Amino acid sequence: MKASAEQAERLHGFSHDLRNRLIGLQQVLERFKEDTTAEERDELLLYGEQQYFKALREVESLMDDLQVARGGIRPEFQSVDLNALVMERAELLRFRYERKGQQLLLDLDASLTIDSDPRVLADLMDALLSNASKFSPTGSTIEVRLRSGDDGIILEVQDPGVGLSTEDLARVFERFAWLESRPTAAESQGRGTLARAKGWARALNGELRASSPGAGRGCTFRLELPR
Repeated sequence: MKASAEQAERLHGFSHDLRNRLIGLQQVLERFKEDTTAEERDELLLYGEQQYFKALREVESLMDDLQVARGGIRPEFQSVDLNALVMERAELLRFRYERKGQQLLLDLDASLTIDSDPRVLADLMDALLSNASKFSPTGSTIEVRLRSGDDGIILEVQDPGVGLSTEDLARVFERFAWLESRPTAAESQGRGTLARAKGWARALNGELRASSPGAGRGCTFRLELPR
């Protein structure tokens, strides 16, 4: 099927931008063949990472513009004990927190059971707990609160980490968006996990929100689920 004039123009712009990103990555690789200082290598790595994530973001923007459907999930609802699930995921991720000398404080309600998909919920909780650890400093304390609200169940993961600027907060759920916040121990950056987590929350008829007082002042992710 031949592309329309509008689609052809969009694809032409995309190919031009993508070539620029690849040229940038090539330049980084060429520079690494030369003698560089540690500071220069750090700058090159940062620049290369920026080009990589910007290229991924441009692919996502193209798919959005061309209205390409993403693969969705079909949750299978059943009775889920949220307290037990939170404790299970916290235990499975304990190695990550111990590696950075972090403490995970759980403030759970006595008994909260809802109809949901335990597999999707487990993935969602893993994403939030891993993200909190990744962007928090060594030796810090991360809090997880689970309670019943007026309109449903609320799970909050609060960290004292690098926080989010106003600009980053507006893009934190965009797939592969380039944010200024950096992991605290040189961990890899997925930059797509939180976008997937928001999609999982909505598939469960819930909502995932983020808030932060600003860069360097921590962040809170709030998952709201219907009863």
